[in-house]
Amino acid sequence: YRSIMCATCHRFNNDGGSIGPDLTGVGNRYTMRDLMENIVDPSKVISDQYDSHEIIKKDGSTVLGRIVVEENGKVFVMTNPFAPSEQLAINEADIKSKQTRKISMMPPSLINTLNQDELLNLLAYLVSGGNAQDKVFKK
Repeated sequence: YRSIMCATCHRFNNDGGSIGPDLTGVGNRYTMRDLMENIVDPSKVISDQYDSHEIIKKDGSTVLGRIVVEENGKVFVMTNPFAPSEQLAINEADIKSKQTRKISMMPPSLINTLNQDELLNLLAYLVSGGNAQDKVFKK
């Protein structure tokens, strides 16, 4: 869970980030198929709580990220999910257009570094709520 950086963006049992959905209790909220689908294809379903945006500035440059807040004539954008406290401030007057992206901020290939046993352990960890004694860890 930590080695492939899930905790950077996701909260689990009151630990971790808040960029993505809280994973506490996923074993009770999702089927195994839906859980795997969300991991493998994070852009298939994106809650509006976790969407990202494409902002095209009048100078032709593009900014991708999550709009955190819009206030005092500025739009604050988190462009790096691994550094959520770093935000880019853009003057609203400099924005030509902004739209919601259909691509998740979660990289779809994070699990590609795992072998089969590691992937099964990750799923067991999530489904069991982190309980190493849970039956899902039994072979």
